[in-house]
Amino acid sequence: MEDLKKLAGGASALFNRAVQYTGEKLGTAEHTDLDAHFEQLLQRADKTKAQTEVLLKCTETLLHPDPTARAEDYLYDKLERTGLEKKRQRLSNLTQLGGTMLEASAAYGPGSSYGNVLLKVGQTEQKLGDCEKTFVSTATTEYLQPLKAFLDTDMKNITKERRALEVKRLDLDAAKSKLKRAKSEKGKSDAESELRHAQSEFDRQAETTKLLLEGVNKSHEYHTRCLNSFVEAQANYYASCHQYMQDLQRQLGSNNAKIVGGGASGFSQSAGSTAMYAAGSAYLNNSYDHKVPGKGGFASLCNEPVTQRAKVLYDYEANSAGELSLTADEIITVWTSDSSDWMMAERAGQKGRVPMSYIEIIRI
Repeated sequence: MEDLKKLAGGASALFNRAVQYTGEKLGTAEHTDLDAHFEQLLQRADKTKAQTEVLLKCTETLLHPDPTARAEDYLYDKLERTGLEKKRQRLSNLTQLGGTMLEASAAYGPGSSYGNVLLKVGQTEQKLGDCEKTFVSTATTEYLQPLKAFLDTDMKNITKERRALEVKRLDLDAAKSKLKRAKSEKGKSDAESELRHAQSEFDRQAETTKLLLEGVNKSHEYHTRCLNSFVEAQANYYASCHQYMQDLQRQLGSNNAKIVGGGASGFSQSAGSTAMYAAGSAYLNNSYDHKVPGKGGFASLCNEPVTQRAKVLYDYEANSAGELSLTADEIITVWTSDSSDWMMAERAGQKGRVPMSYIEIIRI
């Protein structure tokens, strides 16, 4: 019997809420408005939720650009929670590229100049992959997970309490309407008692919801600290990558110098290739001797090189007497040389070879 009374009471309350809600939509029922400060708290919570969802999505896209990989990680996370599957480790593109280069280097052998370059670049690519992995892991722990936790806990609790507050508000307004419709003294007394109870329930729920809404400010402060950690991790990531690439450029610059200079450690022309080069030069000289009267052959056409202005991107220390040391941000004069990786340059009256990767041609 007691269960039937509870069931009937619940059905009656649900019916009264439905009637009250319909009356409000039709403009025929009273509606209790929240105070201005409370409304501001609600608007700020809605804005925070929307912006956090956007930030979370964009950050996930940055850290995990492949949508298929993101979906796969999500699935593995779900399976791992149920104990059905262990999440596998995925190699980054940089790590895969580095491994492929190392395999190619081993295939060419240690005596190959190209293989040696592949070895150095491959090792650097793997270092970059490790840096990326560390950055992604740190950013996920320090920034991504706090955002997810905020949406999954704080915002869900706020949403739950707001729904409960709306229910209490409907009960309150329904009680007010019932009191207005009451005719007899007993009916008015019962309606007043019901109204006091509904008002008390509404005030208690409003206070609970307000406390949660005011806690959004503390969430903003926490997210600010998390964002600072994210920036620090990103700065460290880019700084490490820049350092690795500078070291690689220095190594490749030294390696190129050996290749250009020849010798046992670099690429030395065979007798056949030397003969072919000499024959080709003689042919070009003879050809230009006949086709360009008054000129001293093909070689003389190159006596006056076309110079350009260039900006130095990084500091460079000469590794041999034929090279020229550089200082970052200075402007030098350059012209082409017999190597695709090097250019001839002049600064402060000194001339020498400089690696092309260390300079940027100034386009006029």
